[in-house]
Amino acid sequence: MVKADAFYRETTQALGEDGELEAVIHHCLLVLAKYVPADGLAIQLLEPSLKSIRTIVWQPRDEENPISGGFPEEMKEAILLMPPKTRDFLRSQTLPDIRIINRPEQDPISETLLAFTGRNYSSISMFLKREGKRFGSVTVAAHGRDRYTQEDLELFSLLKTPFSMAVGALLLTQEVSKLKSILDDRLELQKKRITPNEIIGRNQGLRDVVKMINLIAPQNTPVLINGETGVGKELIANAIHSMSPRKDGPLIIVNCGAIPQTLVESELFGHEAGAFTGAAERRKGRFERAHHGTIFLDEIGELKPDIQVKLLRVLQSQEIERVGGSKSIKVNARIIAATHRNLARMVSEGAFREDLYYRINVFPIVVPPLRTRTNDIPALTDHFIRKKSRDLKIYPAPKLDNKAIYHLMNYHWPGNVRELENIIERALILWDGGALSFKNLNIAKTEGGAKFGAYKEKSKTPLPLETVVADHIENVLALTKGRINGPNGAAKILDVNPSTLRTKMKKLGIPFKLKEVKDKYQSNL
Repeated sequence: MVKADAFYRETTQALGEDGELEAVIHHCLLVLAKYVPADGLAIQLLEPSLKSIRTIVWQPRDEENPISGGFPEEMKEAILLMPPKTRDFLRSQTLPDIRIINRPEQDPISETLLAFTGRNYSSISMFLKREGKRFGSVTVAAHGRDRYTQEDLELFSLLKTPFSMAVGALLLTQEVSKLKSILDDRLELQKKRITPNEIIGRNQGLRDVVKMINLIAPQNTPVLINGETGVGKELIANAIHSMSPRKDGPLIIVNCGAIPQTLVESELFGHEAGAFTGAAERRKGRFERAHHGTIFLDEIGELKPDIQVKLLRVLQSQEIERVGGSKSIKVNARIIAATHRNLARMVSEGAFREDLYYRINVFPIVVPPLRTRTNDIPALTDHFIRKKSRDLKIYPAPKLDNKAIYHLMNYHWPGNVRELENIIERALILWDGGALSFKNLNIAKTEGGAKFGAYKEKSKTPLPLETVVADHIENVLALTKGRINGPNGAAKILDVNPSTLRTKMKKLGIPFKLKEVKDKYQSNL
């Protein structure tokens, strides 16, 4: 009894301290270790609408040497999808409020984390309650198997109410913080630099990509990022730059496919006054502006052969000449390129220079499409709902209905993460106060995979090619609310120049004037 009293007094005193959450939990962990095996402590929240668990605390006792079996760094702030059999188990059976897990592979929850934690640890896991309902759990863990006893469980169970109150207070504080950030528009004025720890999917679908970022970021080596349109290639480039020795220098982003061909050379290398009609004054190009920083050449496969030759010369000599000038200017910029095209095939077809390809393809990184990493969809959905709710001044953020994640995970996502972001933004604009379902947002589950729900039923007779093309363009226009230009526009999703898309639309009889587009596509939303 004396031991239990001392345990309760010391641990609750540590929990009640003021300070940063991690510091408070670390102190509490040190106190716990005096009474029970305790090498680490985790706090996780249940996210029924995301079919996931969210880690908010993942604290090792020895911060300089985190335990390898149980508390890997990549689990911090992770949102992990629970497999269907685990969710079924939770629905059909009631786990005790507190349980010993000396063999994690035999526990219905812990077994879902084995890929991250391994098996060489033991733990005691205790559900947290608020208003009589479970909302999360706190887990203390230790090296090795079979470490915990019934006496340890009884001691730890004394902390059920203190931990529930502490975590509940933390969540309330976070809600207040969110509200303050919504009211402060200045938080969105500066473009944020991204680190690998901020990448959604870093511990699941993008784990290998993040490993590559960490390996290459400290170097000055050129990087080629490959991936479909909308997978987040710019975000990967941003993370590489932010982790590099050049992080205090500029990150200059160039969309090679968006610059008119007649202006590409001037945009990249600059021009002197009078170099051409309209060049009234000297102008620095993107390479000069990237001096001592990084230049990101997005969609490098769109560059014409003459520009490829000049780009190769810059990469070889680290010098540029402005259009209309004769002076060589030294530039010191790291090159990160990206493309959704198969550059190796373009080389074999003569559409892309082989020597340039080998110059930029020193360290390739392939970003997988969203359809191959659907386990990231719950975390991405949560992120975009929070972000777009803040942008649209919606508070509190809408909840998801019980089948929303199923709808999203059963879609093929031809537009990848960008399309998911657009669909969530559209849902929030149309939000009527209820739970978000995504069942009427051009998404349909189909046998053998998902596709655009707005596609017409397959005809028994082959359709003319122009009919199929017109249908596809109209589906994308419906998705973008009629928007053609911009990063979220139909031209970007279809990977064509906006003027090319308008010409095609005119030929196919699809409205493209702003008023006509709004009348047709926004009226159907």
